[in-house]
Order: sequence, then C-alpha cells, then structure tokens
Amino acid sequence: MDNTHIPVTLKRAFLGALLIVPMLAMAQNSDSRAITAVLNEAKKHAVLAEEDAATLESYTLSSLSWQTHANRLNLMNEHATDLINEFNQLSSLRSKGSPWQQEAIDRINPLLHEMADNLTATINYLNENQKRVQMPPFQNYVRANHELISKTTSLISDLVDYGEARAKADNLENSLDLPSIAHE
Repeated sequence: MDNTHIPVTLKRAFLGALLIVPMLAMAQNSDSRAITAVLNEAKKHAVLAEEDAATLESYTLSSLSWQTHANRLNLMNEHATDLINEFNQLSSLRSKGSPWQQEAIDRINPLLHEMADNLTATINYLNENQKRVQMPPFQNYVRANHELISKTTSLISDLVDYGEARAKADNLENSLDLPSIAHE
C-alpha cells in the first residue's frame, strides 16, 4: 500500500468526523418541545401564585378577617399545586430534554420543595391560629412564602426567556447556514 494515500484517507476520515460531530451534538442538545411547553405553563402558574402571595402579604397589614386570609391562601395553594403538578410533568420528561433543560428542572426542584414546605406550614399555622393573622409569626410565614415564590417565579421566567433566546439563536444560525457550535 502506498503511504501517500494514508494522509488523504486520514484527512477524509477526519473531515467526516468533523461533519458528524456537529450533527450528533445537535441531536443530543435539541430542546424538548414538551418541556418547553410545560415550562411556559409553569411560568403562568408561578406568576399567579406570586400575585396571591403579594396580596396575602398586603393583607397582613390590614384588619381583614382570617377568612379573607384563608381564601387568598387557598388560591395561592391552588396555583402552587398546579405549579407542582407541572414540575412533576417536567420531572417525568427530564430524560428527553436537552442538557440545559435537564439542569433547569434540577434547579427548580429544591425551590419548589422549600416553597411547598413553607406553604404547608403557613396553612397549618392559620388553621391553628385563626385569630392571629396580624401577629408576627403569621406575617413571617406569609413574607417567606412571598420571597420563595418570587425566587421560583424569577428562576422559571429566566429559564423560559433563556430557552426562547436560545431557540431564536439556533433558528438564526440555521437560516444563515453557519456551522453549528456546541452550546453545552
């Protein structure tokens, strides 16, 4: 075998590998449309829960009845439950997501657990102390709920925005027929 053919063969193999690697990277990094859709829904419910938390916090500065507090707390709990249900969907879809989507799900998880625990503690406190909604312990629970749901909403919103920006960049890259670069 002639040694002059080896470099040409190696060059062809190397060029072939260069062409295949970006396609494999794109296949591995493609975003899950289902995860994107559920993240968008989660954002909507997080915003609603955050609005409820802000309203409930404003109630602690008034002389409204405990029933009014309980009604708003129940609304917040409904929106938080919707958010947790969506997170459970995200968790079941996690393996189908791109690396950044998997990381997003992992980052949301601890915040939701902390939020759910604090919300449960707030509900329990109100059930046991209906006449003490203007007292510091209840106000502290409510303030913590607002802070936790605000952090959660901010994170989910940022992740949705990131996904949208990334999709636009990928679409622009494809429309310009530029060589793909690894995102992760």
